[in-house]
Amino acid sequence: MRIALNIKRTLIVLVGVLILITGYIYFVTPKQIVYHSYQWVIDPSDDSKLVGWAENVFIGKVNSQTGNKTRIGTPETQFSVEVLDNIKGKLDGTITVNQQGGIEQGKLYLFENDKMLEVGKTYLFITRYSKEENWHTLVPSYGDILIQDEMQKKSLMDRFINAHRTQIPFTSNQ
Repeated sequence: MRIALNIKRTLIVLVGVLILITGYIYFVTPKQIVYHSYQWVIDPSDDSKLVGWAENVFIGKVNSQTGNKTRIGTPETQFSVEVLDNIKGKLDGTITVNQQGGIEQGKLYLFENDKMLEVGKTYLFITRYSKEENWHTLVPSYGDILIQDEMQKKSLMDRFINAHRTQIPFTSNQ
């Protein structure tokens, strides 16, 4: 009798969990993806120009999503990021990184097909600082390179240290 009651309780809990997961997937997961292109003022595929345009280039670990805000008609998502290594700039501690894109009204907005940052992952970030918002906005697609392992991290550090040495500072004439 007691075993049957425990099995019944377990089944009820499992059904409840399945209902919660199904509801989350249905109501929270975006139903449509909206792609935006970006108006580039530089050639972002040229590391020296990209680093010359950026204020900060660093390695950081995403701790959590901290907010979202709609600006100029599209969502932007903010993340708490722990700075691990600087390549350009002198950031330290935990900062806010802003990514253009996010979920709004059941739609996922992506700039330049740039995937949203993932909590717990480490990236090489290329950003510019917004004093008004007190956050560092990353460059879509080029400013958040996911780091898979230490070998890739070293390779990216070497690549962008070299780009910093040979950077081409941004001017409005470019």
